[in-house]
Amino acid sequence: LGREYTTEQGYEFAKATGLDILAALKLELGSLDRVSNVVKLQGFVNATEDFEQHPKVLDGCSDLMKGVFGDAGVHARSVFGVVSLRGGLPIIVDSIFEVSD
Repeated sequence: LGREYTTEQGYEFAKATGLDILAALKLELGSLDRVSNVVKLQGFVNATEDFEQHPKVLDGCSDLMKGVFGDAGVHARSVFGVVSLRGGLPIIVDSIFEVSD
């Protein structure tokens, strides 16, 4: 981000990443109804050294989680700018969820 992609595109990439996370959760759990809390999201944004909009990029994933889970989607988060990611990906999101039986 900051060279090939805009902050707005980064937001959409983060939202798409969140959709991938939700799809993996649903596949594993059978239903998203078992998610009782989104505990934490940690984003790694592939960006130029002068890019400063990392939090706005991760908002794409955070906003999605709040939209899907309501109050249970409010979470702790951290975001880091990095100079490269595997495969040239623009963002990677690590996530932690609380799941009920």
